[in-house]
Amino acid sequence: MRSLILLLITLPLFSCGDANVDDLNDFVAKAKVQIYPVNDNVPDLKKIDAMIFTQEEGRNPFSEPKMEVAAPVRNAPKSCPQPDFERKKQPLEMYSLDNLIMRGTLRIDNILWALVQITGGELHKVKLGYYLGLNHGKVLKITKEKVELLELVSDKDGCWQERITQITLQSD
Repeated sequence: MRSLILLLITLPLFSCGDANVDDLNDFVAKAKVQIYPVNDNVPDLKKIDAMIFTQEEGRNPFSEPKMEVAAPVRNAPKSCPQPDFERKKQPLEMYSLDNLIMRGTLRIDNILWALVQITGGELHKVKLGYYLGLNHGKVLKITKEKVELLELVSDKDGCWQERITQITLQSD
């Protein structure tokens, strides 16, 4: 049995001895002789002005966005719309709209939900009546392309003005 195994192992080694490699040698010789053209037409490089990044302006683009909190104005006139300061803040109200990205929608029990992502972070489900953004933005309408918000923005007199804003669908 041992000799049979030894024979089966050594037999393939003897079959490699007389290989016909003439065609391979011919191909290598032709490839060495052949001349390949060199393209010396290098295009001119356009001058690009470098932009210098200074930390003084804006946030570091490589860091996670920080939560922001809007300061309430308590002495506003009562004739203009007022946000509900007693209402418990929702998680997405700690981020500006610039840090929120709409990623899609989904329908659960015949209710359309928007999928909103914090820049580089977690994904949240949002439906009508939810609040997001720093300006007391209440979700008014959700479509497959956008989330429409009613925001309350304080002016210089301490009065609150309503404005309609939107977060549009973005995909990678």
